[in-house]
Amino acid sequence: MKIPKSKRARRVGVEIQKIVSDGLRRLVSVQLPGVVVTVPEVRLSDDLKHAAVYCSWIGAEDDQVVKRTILKAAPKMRKLAADGLHIRQVPELRFIWDDTMERADRIEQLLTKINNSSVPPTEDDGADS
Repeated sequence: MKIPKSKRARRVGVEIQKIVSDGLRRLVSVQLPGVVVTVPEVRLSDDLKHAAVYCSWIGAEDDQVVKRTILKAAPKMRKLAADGLHIRQVPELRFIWDDTMERADRIEQLLTKINNSSVPPTEDDGADS
């Protein structure tokens, strides 16, 4: 989903982000202790009918359990959004798994591995003898 052009869509998206983030954080802390869920971004269509809710989490041993918990909570999160927003039609929430933190961690591990590996000597190193 592209970034909305409408100011209202961006504003409503930010409000949905706050509401859903808070709701998921409370729900997951009860059902999955030790797991922290964040909602870094919500993108709303310009017609306010669809919302892409990006979710990421840390501390989970099994990602599938977290995904199922979030998907199961989707109707409840939409209800929370309806109660908090006071708009005529609440957008359909579509959850998207944001793996940015995992990818960043993997890149960091690769860079550390490269920096810690021994560097083979070059031809210039032996020329001073």
